[in-house]
Amino acid sequence: MRSLHLLLGVLVAAGTLAAPAAADSGPVIVGAEATVTESLQTFWTPERIARARSRELPAPAEGAAPARPAEPAGRELTVPGSASAGGAQKGFLANPVVGQILGEDAQGLFACSASAVGGPGRNVIATAAHCVHDGPGGTWAKNLVYMPYYNYGPDPYYGTWTVVGTYVYSPWIESRDHTYDYAFASVLPRDGRVLGDVTGWNGMSFNRTGVYTAALWGYPAIPPSEGEWQYNCATTVIASVFKRLQAGGDCATLAAPGSSGGPWMYDYQQSRGWGYVTSVSSQGAQGQCVVGPFFGDAARQLWEHAGARGANLS
Repeated sequence: MRSLHLLLGVLVAAGTLAAPAAADSGPVIVGAEATVTESLQTFWTPERIARARSRELPAPAEGAAPARPAEPAGRELTVPGSASAGGAQKGFLANPVVGQILGEDAQGLFACSASAVGGPGRNVIATAAHCVHDGPGGTWAKNLVYMPYYNYGPDPYYGTWTVVGTYVYSPWIESRDHTYDYAFASVLPRDGRVLGDVTGWNGMSFNRTGVYTAALWGYPAIPPSEGEWQYNCATTVIASVFKRLQAGGDCATLAAPGSSGGPWMYDYQQSRGWGYVTSVSSQGAQGQCVVGPFFGDAARQLWEHAGARGANLS
């Protein structure tokens, strides 16, 4: 495995913050912020990266209704992304706006999938809530880093980025409500540059309903990628306000450990290198389907919250 050059810091949780997602009595945004105390170069060694287990996708309950009532569809909103300003996309099967997020929880070291999604500071990433918090009775993950374009280890050009703020909704922490199994996080600048200026970032699409084609990405820890390089597929998604999107066919490969948090992109175009994220991989039945939460107004508010916090880091 290639040598690492990580000029980062170990994360130490600095407490949990809560803020209302809206003026009404809706779900509450809960966040954990961290401080940098020492170099992560001594923590995320090649040996530790190799030991990180690919996090499991929970199996969806067959025929289960959403844990919360469906919310009315809000106004459809799309926010554009941006291509990488530095290194070109290196092939159809890999993209620098997608990567792995690695961390540590009560069970040890783990790996999930994630993607860059911009924000005012161009430093926000999206993943699954179960990749940053265990849910009821659990704790926040620590020592989180984001590795864009991970390929048998961190990429020398795109680097490794320290995660300093993670944000989810209270229904995930209180009841493991998979309709809120998504998280946004902010990362520190690196070598004087912010994440988006190096990798580019995906756009966001909120309240997209109906039927559309989506490109799904992730790091499934099964053949052929074995969690070491990106897998992507295209499928038809039927979206609704019931906060549950389902994809099958070739995308059922992503119902495997390691795929958690990988982006679902509407209108992905290889020539520009990004798409509009409409969901992340949350649950799956291997060989059958992968399921993601609907990105409505709540997801938009959480993304905006993470972006506002992340803007202070750039």
